[in-house]
Parts: sequence; C-alpha cells; structure tokens
Amino acid sequence: MQTKFLSKLAALTLILAVVISILISHEFFLGYESFVWTSLVFLTIVTVIVYFIMVRAMAMKEHNNFVAAFATGFGIKSLASLAFICYYIFFQPIADHYFVFPFFFLYFAYTGLLVWDIWQESRQKPLP
Repeated sequence: MQTKFLSKLAALTLILAVVISILISHEFFLGYESFVWTSLVFLTIVTVIVYFIMVRAMAMKEHNNFVAAFATGFGIKSLASLAFICYYIFFQPIADHYFVFPFFFLYFAYTGLLVWDIWQESRQKPLP
C-alpha cells in the first residue's frame, strides 16, 4: 500500500508542479514564485511523514493508541504548516498577502490525498 500512496503522491506533485509552472509563466505568482515552489516541496515532505505516522497508527491494537497517533499525524501537519506560514509572515515578509492562497490550495490537495488513501486503506483492513 505504501508504494501505491507514494506513486499517487508523485503523480499529484507532478500535476501541481506543471500547473504552478504554467501559472508562473503567466506571471500569476509575481513576487513570490520561490515561496510557491518551497511550499510544494515542504508539503510533499510533510505529507510523506504524516502518512507513515498514520499507517503506523492503523497497525496499533488499542483504540487509545490509534486515536493518539492519528491525532499526532494531523497535529504535526497543522503545526508544521502554521510554522512555515509564520516564518514567511514574520521573517521573510512577502508584500502580496495573497501568497497564502496557493499554499492553502496545496495544503488541502495534499490533505485530501492523505485522507482519501488512509480511508481506502482502512476499508480494506478493519481498524483495531
């Protein structure tokens, strides 16, 4: 299952990279192109880490451990994303405050893939 997820993640990343390239060529992200590329790489890495935490959580026998590990996965993703955005707000300010829109689009695309794959995997293998 993990290779299936990684191939879906690679496909999603490739599609998003092509869309970003097209939008950058039309000067859509003028002034914060590097932020958008950095966001793509950041969210890809965080999604892989959280996926492996979630898979580990699904293998746990006790319900309390499962819930804690599952919540930890989403907590890590949320807090890491918040820290990433705060860094660009406070330490690397971007003049155009619309820079958060592409980030959250990417965030929800990767979160959707993560939730969909975990849900599909849980249907094939009953939760503990």
